[in-house]
Amino acid sequence: MFLLVGVGIALLVGRMRRSMPGFDVGTAALTALGVRVIAAALISLTSIARTLRGGDEITFLNQATRVIRTPPGSTEWTNALATELHVFVLAVQRYLFDSPELALRITQAGIAVVGLVLLAAAVYELAGARASAIAMWLLAFEPAGIFFSSLLHKEANMMLAIGLVALGGARIWHRGESRHLLMIVIGCLIAVATRHYAGWFLIAAGAATVLHAGLRPENRESMRSLAMVAMVVLLAAVAAPTVLAASTHESLEKNLQVSQEANATDSSNLSLEKVDFSTRGAVVKNLPRRSIDVLVRPFPWQLGDISQGLGFFGTAAAYLALFFLGREMLRNRGRIMTRAGPLVYVALFMLMAYSLSAGNAGTAFRYRTQLIALFICIIVALRRPAESASPVEDREGVRQLPGLAPTEA
Repeated sequence: MFLLVGVGIALLVGRMRRSMPGFDVGTAALTALGVRVIAAALISLTSIARTLRGGDEITFLNQATRVIRTPPGSTEWTNALATELHVFVLAVQRYLFDSPELALRITQAGIAVVGLVLLAAAVYELAGARASAIAMWLLAFEPAGIFFSSLLHKEANMMLAIGLVALGGARIWHRGESRHLLMIVIGCLIAVATRHYAGWFLIAAGAATVLHAGLRPENRESMRSLAMVAMVVLLAAVAAPTVLAASTHESLEKNLQVSQEANATDSSNLSLEKVDFSTRGAVVKNLPRRSIDVLVRPFPWQLGDISQGLGFFGTAAAYLALFFLGREMLRNRGRIMTRAGPLVYVALFMLMAYSLSAGNAGTAFRYRTQLIALFICIIVALRRPAESASPVEDREGVRQLPGLAPTEA
């Protein structure tokens, strides 16, 4: 399984390099896979492995087992594909290969690394080849990402979905080509089938990116701009009834507020203070407070046992990322969206999604892994402005301008 996943990642990077000259992240991507597999194997040898990984894994494995016991194509398989994609992936691998636990973790790590490669490719579109390599190496060794990538959970699928939406958005942003909308659609479908509420926010991030790209000065006068804006307006019209129904007082009280109150009464040292999400106005008012909780908690002094203590490294990395993100945004004020718009939209909407759903700091820590990956890419994109006006370069690195031969360019 390690060989299959490794070769798959290498082939993906090689294929992308043919259309993205200088996109040299293969070594970093394979290193990221290796580090995650080694970490997963070492954690499995410890006596606290089950405590570290939580009980959700057992639930998902049992669900995958129930799916496998039914004929392929049955309702259980189709329901898993449509609403529990993470369970479907586990079931397919166990059905085809009868994989042991470590092999399942290798596949999850591989899916997550593919998502990181796509994020690095988005950085390539926005800031050039060298920036993409720097981003990939930083993503490869982000501590929390190393741990959560191999969980038999939803995180790997969500990283893949975020990578697809970010790359599709970056290509539309930089090239003005609406054909890359397909990548955003696939990413959103993966997210909705894995973690549906986050999927809706990812759809909003993709729509915001496409709309902004269509209104950028360099695209404003083209027919492609009109088409992109029209697609976003159509999407908004289709989605509006669902969004309004989900945000009624009754729906918010039944879903968000009940969850908040249950988690607030939890005696765990990682519980978060209760906030009011019972109305639309309360959501707008209290969302910033919960967003700060997601970004900075658990605090280092709240880590009560060894399993939580190991999270200190991820917390330290998150604080560093937040520091450099704030610094680069201050340095680039007025140019942030120009240089990193698609990544900013995805990060912003995912932060909102996870802020609404996080009930304790432990869950927020897991969610934050995806946000930190986006923050790292934004930092690199802002710190290293685009190396060329176009991502299209010849093999010698000479920029090819439309209508000109390489020598004339």
